Amino acid sequence: MATPKELVETVAAALNVTVNTVTVHDRYLHEAGLRTSGGRGRAAARVTYQDAANLLIAIAMSRNVKDSPETVRTYCELPSVGGRYLFADEKRGASFGDALAALLEAAGNDSMSYGYQDDLDVTLFGPTPGARIEWSKRGTQTQRDYGEVSYLDPIKYMARLDLTPIGEIGHKVGAP
Repeated sequence: MATPKELVETVAAALNVTVNTVTVHDRYLHEAGLRTSGGRGRAAARVTYQDAANLLIAIAMSRNVKDSPETVRTYCELPSVGGRYLFADEKRGASFGDALAALLEAAGNDSMSYGYQDDLDVTLFGPTPGARIEWSKRGTQTQRDYGEVSYLDPIKYMARLDLTPIGEIGHKVGAP
């Protein structure tokens, strides 16, 4: 499992964001109790997949860094439209925060193997909070919406994550 510093460095590289920016988001999440805490050096905390999901949401959708905790709480609590699970066999993904953590975990333990023409997209919408997870595997396409996915806001912003950063971050968090 990765340390908070390793998570920050991996997320910065995967998203092409400065380490300083990611560090400040991480600090606000830590202070709000939204990231695992612990000691320093060998006793340093080991981050969880939920910690990584929280950091991704903060970076993607916080309009101001200081708003990271509120943004994370809002997006993590978004319910699955129709109450469906992302991974029904594991009862994971009833909320967007759990779904994103489950995707990172699946990438981290290699249970999410993708081949040619397989795809994964995670899209977050604002200012009306919403998210969509879309994936295709062997020609079968699936989609889960969380909250209100609206294209009708007069001003809208979106952030999209694909399989590459999800895989890189999931592997880092899951590494021994």
